[in-house]
Amino acid sequence: MINTFERFEQQGIKIDKERALTYSKLSCPFGCTYCFVDEMNQEQSKGVVYLDDQQLELLKNLPEQVKLIMLGCDTEFFQNKKEALEILEKLSELGKDISVITKLPLPEEYIISLLEIYNKIRKNGNIFSFSTSITCISAPMLAKYEPGVPSPEKRIETLSSVNKKGIPTTVAIRPLLPDITNEEILDIVNKTKDYCFGYYSGPLYLKEERIKLLLPEHESKTGKENQPHWMLEGNQYQALEKDGQMEFLASVVEKSGKEFFEGAADAVEYLRKK
Repeated sequence: MINTFERFEQQGIKIDKERALTYSKLSCPFGCTYCFVDEMNQEQSKGVVYLDDQQLELLKNLPEQVKLIMLGCDTEFFQNKKEALEILEKLSELGKDISVITKLPLPEEYIISLLEIYNKIRKNGNIFSFSTSITCISAPMLAKYEPGVPSPEKRIETLSSVNKKGIPTTVAIRPLLPDITNEEILDIVNKTKDYCFGYYSGPLYLKEERIKLLLPEHESKTGKENQPHWMLEGNQYQALEKDGQMEFLASVVEKSGKEFFEGAADAVEYLRKK
């Protein structure tokens, strides 16, 4: 079984318990300053496919315990909309749950195409879950962390549209930025709570040089680098967490009447049980 897992890892597919996380070599167009991709031990480039034929073939032969395929772990999955739909069409036939995440606003006609994918996956007895990533919402924080990303307002419009089609939606406040205020966290939840069934979050993972650049006040508080269990092997990062911040987010979500999860996989598991 170890050799099997190594074979998947060599092709950019991380097997983590009941899920398969897909890592591509496709550069993300947004350049978020908190992004860890440029520091991973694989080179990103433009003009390559999100999943190549070898990866698709491996996904057709996942270990039996793997129930969920997670797309968009290291890049913007929908940056090539035509290709993204083609991939979803192929994966929809595998009898697996599928989770996608995006920072892009999507046009209405495209969301209708996603609805067709959702209906096909649901008909096969599986789950299709859609997440919108919103890590911050104020002008100063957007300028610092997401200067090249479409506005939160446009992303929320897409979240609303997807939700209204009946596709299960969540909001990823991930990474949870250590310097975001409680007021901004509350603002994100208030502006999105009507368009999702839940939220998930996680720490900010950075290497030392980027900590010095982005969060010098946290530099002395960081610990040693560790391998995140959901990343490909050989990638060491420091997890930056502000005391009490995750608990505050969880309490805000609970008060909004929505569910709070540690990650997208837990949100899909919640849907399975429902």
